[in-house]
Amino acid sequence: MLIALERGSAHAWAWLRRAAERGEEPLVNVAVVAEVWRRPPSPSVTRALAGCEVEPVDEPLARAAGEAIGAIGAGLGDALVAASAARRGMVLVTTDAADMHALAQYFRGLVVRGL
Repeated sequence: MLIALERGSAHAWAWLRRAAERGEEPLVNVAVVAEVWRRPPSPSVTRALAGCEVEPVDEPLARAAGEAIGAIGAGLGDALVAASAARRGMVLVTTDAADMHALAQYFRGLVVRGL
């Protein structure tokens, strides 16, 4: 989602605006923050991130992600994001729904919504 915001996706900004209007605080895994910071993020993405909860990686989350990687060969960032959403019972909103559907099969009950 943050990468879509960085790219100026109108759909991503509209989703974030609707979440704020509903009083929802989006959850962002720290792995996604690292991906966005590969290059200096835009000021608007930095502001958007300020309205999100950033979830750190603790040992149980790392183990869950590692098990998913071993089971289906997912990438580390995607596995951490999926494990975070599954642990919290949150919907995973992504521009990369195809890759996340395999993780949704692994993390039973994980709901993935494409943006």
